[in-house]
Parts: sequence; structure tokens; C-alpha cells
Amino acid sequence: GAWEGRSWAASALTSVAPVPECASRSGSPAPFEARGPRGAAPILAKQMPPSPIPRGRAPQPRPAGTQRLGYFGRAVGIASLIGVFGGLVAVALQFATARVARHALEEPLGLAGEGFAAVDGRALWILAVPMLGGALVGWITARFAAEAQGHGTTRLVHTFHRLVVTSAVTVGTGGAAGLEGPSAHSGGGVGSITSDALSRSARDRRSFLLAGASAGVGALFTAPLGGALFAPEVLYRKAEFEGEAIIPCIVASILAYTTFTAITGETRAIPMDAEFTASLAFGGPAELPAYLVLAVVCTVVGWLWVAALDLARRAFGKLGRWPLSARAALGGLGLGAVALLASGISGDAGVLFGGYGLIRGATFGELGVNAIALLMGAKIVATALTTGSGGSGGVFTPALAGGALAGALVGQLTAENFPVLGVQPASFALVGMGAFFAGVAKTPVSSVVMVCEMTGSYELLAPLLLVSVLHVVLADAWTLYPTQVDAPLDSPAHAGDFVVDVRESMHVRDVVETDRLPTMVSQNMTLRDSLTAIASAHGSYFPVLDAEEQLVGIFSLSDVRRIFLETDVHQVVLVRDFMVDNVETVAPADTLNAALRSMNELSVHALHVVEEAGSRRVVGMITRNGLGAAYHARLRELRRISV
Repeated sequence: GAWEGRSWAASALTSVAPVPECASRSGSPAPFEARGPRGAAPILAKQMPPSPIPRGRAPQPRPAGTQRLGYFGRAVGIASLIGVFGGLVAVALQFATARVARHALEEPLGLAGEGFAAVDGRALWILAVPMLGGALVGWITARFAAEAQGHGTTRLVHTFHRLVVTSAVTVGTGGAAGLEGPSAHSGGGVGSITSDALSRSARDRRSFLLAGASAGVGALFTAPLGGALFAPEVLYRKAEFEGEAIIPCIVASILAYTTFTAITGETRAIPMDAEFTASLAFGGPAELPAYLVLAVVCTVVGWLWVAALDLARRAFGKLGRWPLSARAALGGLGLGAVALLASGISGDAGVLFGGYGLIRGATFGELGVNAIALLMGAKIVATALTTGSGGSGGVFTPALAGGALAGALVGQLTAENFPVLGVQPASFALVGMGAFFAGVAKTPVSSVVMVCEMTGSYELLAPLLLVSVLHVVLADAWTLYPTQVDAPLDSPAHAGDFVVDVRESMHVRDVVETDRLPTMVSQNMTLRDSLTAIASAHGSYFPVLDAEEQLVGIFSLSDVRRIFLETDVHQVVLVRDFMVDNVETVAPADTLNAALRSMNELSVHALHVVEEAGSRRVVGMITRNGLGAAYHARLRELRRISV
């Protein structure tokens, strides 16, 4: 089916289970919820204001310049490798599709474009070829589906059979789908396999997977910058980017574009001569009402487009008892019928293949208003039948074709009814092409850049941006890619990252319980006096201070319990004789992530907070429950902001 933008890499968010009391780093008991009564004055303690000086132990040291340079050097090197392979996959995909199309349709039917000027004895062939192509694609998909479960070479074989071969057969036999989606998916597979082979982390794997997808799009669209921005942008319905993947995506897209153009010689997806390009221009404020109308038309057509694709998926899904090959064959038969119905009015233009012929026809004024309206509806139906029935192909290029037709329709009607404006319909066709896809795919930035690169003209940047943004706003309720999520917060791939990022942005001073200080005792107290001091305390662990009120140790109820019955030594044994002198603390400037890491390493539920790094003056406590409550409150706040 249609390639859908998704994050692919997912890391599960694991909950931290309560842990039992455990020893400190030296093997002795560590602090665990040692608190005094609320409002009660602690023994030998006073509150000190928190200090902004960071504690040196908790934050992880930043990598040295050479280490950082080495990391980015490796990342760029891997992205370059992915880009080259992504470019080669795009070349193979285009070559295979062209070969299939030539032998299946072009030579037997004398077909030079995407449609037929007239229907004659070739009608049976037109119906048969897409049907047979669908049956073959369905069989290949069902035959090799089990290999999707494997890794390494197995996944590489699956990528080849399931995407390259099936996409070439689908589009080569007339399927109304594009190659850019499968190219992006294949490139993503290359990135994922490369990451696994080099044992990269989950975060790196996600970035390189997107880099591979960008490589596929940048190569086939001959749009290196647009391709680089597309994969990080298409993941989210809101105005979000996968920021950490931008650099690998740019590198991979550039290398893929260079590889593709060097082999094929194609530098523009839509070739235009200099004279025609120079005629493309924004006519100023007088044209704005027409472009506003175009935004509305794109919204209506976009809704019909998304609804048709969804309807086709559900309709063919109800035929689940049918073999996939039979369902795909039925979709191919329907496609052939639509192509025949459209041939009598649209001339040589038609609904077969991806839609570049329609883009050229709409842009260069080769289609009249009636033909444009007919082809717009026919292309929607043809694409829905192809992808919904199980054909392997993308909806990227067909959507661009639909947008170009919508723009040409508005442009031609404006030129006919308001000749004083001097409107150039070609400008509207190109603006409609980019703005339409921007709205249905929620990719306003990459779509605008891509259209400019594909045509080699930036003269229409202003209306492109305007109509794209309006379409995105008006089409907020639907999307071409149902697996998109609103923001990184909603992505399973970012669950663990987001937790760490939030905790890294919060500090101990934000949640320290300065009003619930533990009961503290002097190191020179006798055992009897210490028992009296802690008799009414609620905690289980008690910090020990020296004469200067500095933290020198800690003891627990378990330590006291061992010598509680030795009544003859109650006045002899001092606190310093049984306390633990290796105490772990945190400072107000430490991050919550550092505090939680210390709790997990020590298997405790609370830590004492000292006034600053290196200090031994206790100013409060931080508990696991308090940390969790502050974290979830911050999450709720961020969710409200993101809505």
C-alpha cells in the first residue's frame, strides 16, 4: 500500500519499580526517608538558602572537542554511505519501472504518455495489464511477507522484493502511484540495516533511518534540500521537526541526489526552459484573492483525496478472505476501467503511472478546464484503487499531480474571467502542486522547498508559502498519513528521550522539601540520648552532624536495633561509634535526572540535600515520590502548551 510517514524507531518507556532499602556505596546502610515531624525543629540543624553552584559529581561531563568532532565525523560518514546506497536504490527503482512500463504498455500499445487519445482494439489490453500487474504484486507481497520478521540480510531481501520489485511492477503496469514513497521506504531500510550492522544506538538508528528516507526522496525528486527536510517533518501533524536527524538527512540527501543525477543525467524532475521559468512570477496583491480561492479548492480536493484513499482501504479490507493477489488484481482492473473512461475527453493525458504527465500538462497549459476537472476526479479514484487494493506505491507524486490540476483549474478560470489581472495559469499550477501536498501531508516547509527545487524557480515562493499555510490550517482535521502523531511527546520513539529531557531541565531546588527536614543528631550524643531524640521521628534514617553542624555520617533504625538491648552501654556508646560515614547527597543545582540516577544506584527512596556542591550542611530532602510528582506536573504543563 501507500508508504506512510512514521517514526519506525520506538523505545518503550519503562516504569521504575519501588526498591528495597539497600546499603550506601561503601556497603553500609544509606539514607531512606529520614524525616522529622512536620513543623518540628530538627536537632542541631538550621535551614540554609539553596546555592546556584552546580554539584560536580552528578552532571555527566560533556565530551571533549575531539570526541564530539569524532562523533559527528562518524555520523557524517555513515550518512554519506547511506546517501550513496539510497541514490543507487532510487536509480534501480526508476530503471526497473521504466523497463516494465516499456514492455508492458509503451511498446505493445504505442503509449507515449499516461493516457490514450482514443479507445480502439487496445481496450482489452488496457484492462488486462494493470490487472495482471496487481495479481503479480499481490503474490510477491504474500510470498515474501514472512521475511519482514528477519534482520540484516533477510530484511534487505525483503526490502528488495517487497518494495523495489513490487513498486516497479505496480507503477510499470500502469498503477496510479508514485516511486518516491517506496524509494523513501527503501532508503529508510538501508539506513536501519546500516545502523544495525554498525551496532549504533537506538537514537542513531532513528536518525539514520530518516536519513535513508530523505535520500530516497531527494534523489527521485532531484530536490536535495526538500528531501532532507521532508523525512524529519512528515513524522508529525503539528509544526515539528525531528531536529537531531537534520544533519544526517542533509548529508544523505545530497549524496543520494549527486549519485542519482550522475548516473541518470536528470537534474530537474520537471524540466523547464529558461524563457518559461522567467515567465513565472507573483503578480502582487491583485492576485491574492485568487490564491485564497486556490487554498479553499486545495482543502476541498484534499479532503476528497484522503477520504477516497481511506474508503478504498476499508472496502478492500472487507475482502480479507480473498487472496491478496485477487484483491490487487481487482484494483488493477478498476484502474484500467477508469483509464478507459477518461481517455475520450482528456486526450493523451491520463491517470496511469505516477502523474508527472499530468503535472506537465497542467503546468504548460496542455489541458482545458473540462479535462482538468475530469482528470482530477479520475486520478483520485485511480490512486485509491491502486494503493487501497494492495498495490505497492506511494501517494506523493499523485498528490502533487492532483495539486497541479487544482491550481491549473483556478488559474485558467481566473485568467478567463478576469483577464485584466494578467494571471499566468502555470504559476497557479505550481503553487497548487506544492500547497496541496503541504496540507494533506502536513509538510509546509519541505513541500515548498521541494517544488522550488523541482522547477528551478523561486519566483513563486510568496504565494507558495501563503497557500500552503492556509491549506495546513484549513485541513487540520485530516492527513494523508494516518500514522503521523501530533508531536514528539506523542511518539513512542521519543518516550524515553522525552523523560530524560524533562528531568534534565528540572533541578533539585524545584522540589526540595525544606519544610520537612529529617531529625538530625550530634555525633557526640550517647546511644540513650539518640534514642530519645528519634523516638518521635517519622523517618528511618538520621543524619549525623558535628559541632559545626556539618554532615559527617548517618545511621538507621536497623543500626540502633542491633545494640538496643545492650542497656549497660547506653551511656558509653556514642553515635559516631555506629554511624556510617560514607553519605551520598545532592545539591540544589543538581538535575532531577542526576538525583534519580543516584537513588537507583543506591536503591534508596530519598536523598539529603546540602546547600551547595562540596558542602556538608543539610538544607532539605528530596524523595522519589516528590520527584515523580514534580515530573508528572511538568508533563501535564507541557501537554497543555502543546495543544
